[in-house]
Amino acid sequence: MSTEPNIPAINEMSDVFGLFKNTELADALNVGPSTISEMKRRKNIPPEYWPDLIPAARAKGRDDLTFERMSELAARRANRPVHSGAAA
Repeated sequence: MSTEPNIPAINEMSDVFGLFKNTELADALNVGPSTISEMKRRKNIPPEYWPDLIPAARAKGRDDLTFERMSELAARRANRPVHSGAAA
């Protein structure tokens, strides 16, 4: 969670999309704007894009968007429980 009082937390995938204009996100992920529109429609950013997404968010001052956070959001979207720590 962000430590800045006026910066909203990233609690849903829509919050991730809200960090960027469509064209900014398309450029960051090296895809076309129609691909971003489809991701928004599906409310999903596939994991293969996360290595480009995380630094793009950090460049906007959002250190709270991490691989762990994206994993949590993806699990929530899929209605799966989020487990932390190593598997047994």
